[in-house]
Amino acid sequence: MVDDLQRRLVELRFVEGIEKVEHVPYPTGDQFWVRFNIKLDFGKFQDIAKKHGCVMVNFASLPSKLPRPIAEIVWNGVSHVITKSISGWTKFTASFGIEPDGIAKIATDLHGPYQIYISMQEEGVQILYEYLGLKYTPPAPPPKPVTASKLAVPTAVRPSPTPPRPVAPPTPVTAKPTPPTQPSQANPPQEAKA
Repeated sequence: MVDDLQRRLVELRFVEGIEKVEHVPYPTGDQFWVRFNIKLDFGKFQDIAKKHGCVMVNFASLPSKLPRPIAEIVWNGVSHVITKSISGWTKFTASFGIEPDGIAKIATDLHGPYQIYISMQEEGVQILYEYLGLKYTPPAPPPKPVTASKLAVPTAVRPSPTPPRPVAPPTPVTAKPTPPTQPSQANPPQEAKA
């Protein structure tokens, strides 16, 4: 599966030699199509595929030789398939039009003179970027799933029926001064008589 299709569509849209870039959804998986308006260098594609441990196989050599009206009925235009590994039997059946599983394929545009590069996997996109001489940036890893124990559970906050009253600052308490104590005048001191 090809990841980050929207970013790739933008990156390749204005590259010289590319006519159209599109995302084609299929039930078996999304595909990344790049239509070229120049002839492709199959030798260069083959060298890059070998560097990635892949093989580029000629496909449907017999159906492609049929007259165009008949070829369009029995052949989808795919002329080369880039695949990880292939047996001799699969290579033989590929010449009759039985398509091997691959990471990318190159199709001849049946209504024009140029080719379409179709990638079904991310490694096919990486091979295309190397062919075009562009810097390949792998897609961002998907975000890690959050477990239920780490989910924040919001607490319910009930609104109070009446707003709280503002608290007045405490008033300072002043103590009343007490008068100094004086001896009582009820029994005046007696003077000594002489």
